[in-house]
Amino acid sequence: MNISKTMFKNFARCRNFVSYYDLYINRFLHEVKEIDGTPVITEELLKEMKDIPEGMFDESQERLNEFFKGMFDEETGADLTIITNAQMEAFKLIFTEVERLAAEYISKLFNHEVIASENTYEQKKYEFENFGHQFYCYLDIYFEDQDSIKIFEVKSTTSKKYDDFKITLEGEEFPLFLKNRDNIYEYVGDELIGTVAGKKVITQKMVEKKHDALFNKFSKVGKYIYDLAVEKYIVENSRINANDEFKDVEYYLVVLNSEYHFSGRYDENGKPIYDLDENGNALFKIYDLSDIVEEYFFKIDDECNRILENLKYLTINTHMLGECCEYKKTTQCKFCNICMKKVLRDGSILEFMKKNYAFSEETPDGKRDRLTVYELINRRYYTIDQCRDFLTKNDNIMQYECYVNNKVYIDKERIKLALKEIRYPIFHLDFESYNCPLPRFKGERPYEQSLFQYSLHVENRPGECDLVANHYEFLAKDHHDRRLELTEQLIHDIDLKNGGCVMVYNKSFEKTRLHELAAFFPKYKKELDNINEHVFDLLEVLNGSSALYDDILNTKLKEEQKKKEAIAEKLGVKPKKAAKKASKKVLPLFTNLTYKNLVVKNGTEAIVTYGSLPYLTQKEYDEKYLALRVYCRQDTWAMVEILRGLREAVKNEN
Repeated sequence: MNISKTMFKNFARCRNFVSYYDLYINRFLHEVKEIDGTPVITEELLKEMKDIPEGMFDESQERLNEFFKGMFDEETGADLTIITNAQMEAFKLIFTEVERLAAEYISKLFNHEVIASENTYEQKKYEFENFGHQFYCYLDIYFEDQDSIKIFEVKSTTSKKYDDFKITLEGEEFPLFLKNRDNIYEYVGDELIGTVAGKKVITQKMVEKKHDALFNKFSKVGKYIYDLAVEKYIVENSRINANDEFKDVEYYLVVLNSEYHFSGRYDENGKPIYDLDENGNALFKIYDLSDIVEEYFFKIDDECNRILENLKYLTINTHMLGECCEYKKTTQCKFCNICMKKVLRDGSILEFMKKNYAFSEETPDGKRDRLTVYELINRRYYTIDQCRDFLTKNDNIMQYECYVNNKVYIDKERIKLALKEIRYPIFHLDFESYNCPLPRFKGERPYEQSLFQYSLHVENRPGECDLVANHYEFLAKDHHDRRLELTEQLIHDIDLKNGGCVMVYNKSFEKTRLHELAAFFPKYKKELDNINEHVFDLLEVLNGSSALYDDILNTKLKEEQKKKEAIAEKLGVKPKKAAKKASKKVLPLFTNLTYKNLVVKNGTEAIVTYGSLPYLTQKEYDEKYLALRVYCRQDTWAMVEILRGLREAVKNEN
């Protein structure tokens, strides 16, 4: 079998992946031998067995058929394992440009020609054979000088995760990656041991804890190190087999610099020129991970041996869910939905709020040990109503009770308090932004949430708001810098001279965008700050935010009141289904308003649609532009409807 670096990482998730992949590739010619301890009837097994237990053949075939149903559509044969991320697909060309720019930057930085190509098959390739299997990888950027081989893995992520990888002691921050030369960063963990901060000292144990985090291959810091470590494993084994070990190999990770601000310079074709910014920052940061991936080598070797063993004897255990599934991440296992079939249903255990901290069980000494949601699933607990014995937190207990009793919980007293704080007119505001990996406009950073649209519904008095007549909006007509136009129109449309409030849903997003606009356009800082000061978060009303209600009561919430916290799921936990935080999930509690009939149905589709505007025919452009307007208008109208529903829920209360 040919095993690429990507396939190696997938095979190393758990032994199930290897077996599912065999089923997926070979269908009924597979070699899977066992499912949850039950032998799969094959011609080989038939020859060995004289007496086949009654029903064994039917059971194994039925299980296999269920797996195939999760992989392929029965009628069309369509591949159901393909997981597409629309936003990632929309930025595919940008990711290619990131690699091209990185190659240019590295060639200039090291003053050396590099081997790099947009075509994978033109990149430098390493491969080796092990027990009849061919392991291989292609290198993003490569060059060789007299003394060493330098390998660069480019990732279209930002450096923030590594910038924030620090030890904090006595209010001081000590980064674990420091620049040593020419914008190249090295891990300095051991060098920090013994450093004094105030009256405390950085200990070896503190450093070891951070160091261990680098080797969690599913963490945001560790996943890219793991990727490079697998690459090193293939490269080094290839060199051993080729008897080519006389040069040292250096391994580098290249990511976008989160501190970089685009200067706003463009070439004659209108393409951005990513020169050094005004603070001397380059677009990229480079991390020398040679020593760290060296430590990883024997871990990867162990993984390789397990993969070879799994390939030799293919079995499936359907209760091996965990972090390795990477559920709902862009790197989710392609067979995740097969393993989780019994869980992905209404009333799923996965619908518990704060599920990472929701579960625990009593130990023999009377204490409680925390359990992960996957530990419970692997014990065959799949739904909310099965989990009462593992719940101790009031939020989760209330969610359980609402589900099993088919009731909705609303803390009317709290909501009445919050509604009294709302000042009219209400400016219901929603932003849409385009988080392009490469900054497009002056002052922006990589993945900046660049605003291109807003919707505004103005509710002058309670319930006095019309879908069309009281609606205001802005939508950039192209991919030119329209931020100033948006800012000026926003300030015009939100007239706070006579008071009022700016209603948003999850204020951190809108408030951050307003702060950014104020930084981009200091001329309007006063007006934008004023809008920000009037922001009122509808989500805080729904989720019983202590910050909101403590402020209203001007005191700490009493223990009895804490038991009644009304978060979105409690507001609520709609019959037989737990509501989520998103306004689209809470909306059905109050109205029949739906997004299903819209052309653009969610924020991801809005980003993809906006990204496509310059490449459409005029007819397509007009249709998509209108679809964006309708979608964003529905977002603010949804807030109007939710607020109306809250008023209705408490109107008969004294």
